[in-house]
Amino acid sequence: MEALSRSVTLSVEPLTPFMPWSVEERAPLPEPGAVGGSEKQLLVELLREPSSIVERLLDPSRLQGLVLGSVGVITVGTSVFAATASAARGGGEAWALPAALASMNVLLGLAASLGPIYAASILVAARVPLARLVAALLASAATGSLLLAGLAPPLYLLWKLDAEWAGPLLLTGAFLLSGAAAGARIHGLLSLMAESVTRAALGNPTARLSAEDDYRVGILARVSWMMVAFTSGLGFWAFNALG
Repeated sequence: MEALSRSVTLSVEPLTPFMPWSVEERAPLPEPGAVGGSEKQLLVELLREPSSIVERLLDPSRLQGLVLGSVGVITVGTSVFAATASAARGGGEAWALPAALASMNVLLGLAASLGPIYAASILVAARVPLARLVAALLASAATGSLLLAGLAPPLYLLWKLDAEWAGPLLLTGAFLLSGAAAGARIHGLLSLMAESVTRAALGNPTARLSAEDDYRVGILARVSWMMVAFTSGLGFWAFNALG
C-alpha cells in the first residue's frame, strides 16, 4: 500500500500557476451553456484591455462563444483586408482567392503554433488547460485581425495614390503591426490569467505571483509572443504566392 502511495505521488505533475491543485479546478470543463447577450460585446472587448477577455477564458460557459467569435473575427477581418488589397492592386475580379488564402494562413499558422506553445508550458511547469490556450491564441489573433480590417481603407487609398512605395509599404507594415499586436495580446492574456487564477486560489484579490511562478509564466508568455507574432504575419504569404 505504501509503495502504491509513493507511485501515485511521483506521477503527479508540478503545480502550475494556471491550474491550482484542487479536484474542482482540475476537473474537465463543463459543457457551455446558452450564449448570452454579453457575447455581442466581444468585438469591443478584443480591442480593450485584456482583463475582460481573461474573464471569458476563466468562465467555462463563455469559452465556446469566445472561440467561435474569435474565429469569425479572424476570418472576416483578414479576408476584408486581403480583398481590399487585391482590389487596390487591380485584381478586383480575383479577390476571393487571396481573401480565402490570407484567413486560412492565419488559422493554420495558429494551429501550428499551438503545439510548441503547449510543449513550452509543460517544460516550464506552467501548463495551461488546452481549451483555454486555444481560446487565448484565437482571441489574440482576432485582435490583430481587427487591426488589419481597420487598415484596409487607408491601404486602398495609398495604393491608388502611390502603387510603387506607399501602398506596398503599408501592405507589409499592416501585417507586421497585426502580428505584433497579436503577440503582445497573448503575452498580456497569459500573464493576467495566471494572476487571476492565483488570486482565486488564495482568496486574495491583491495577491501576486511568486518569484518562481512569475519567472515560469514570463518564459511561456515570451515564447507565445514570438510564435503568435510570427504565425499571424503569415497571412502576408497569400499575396507573395499570388504574385
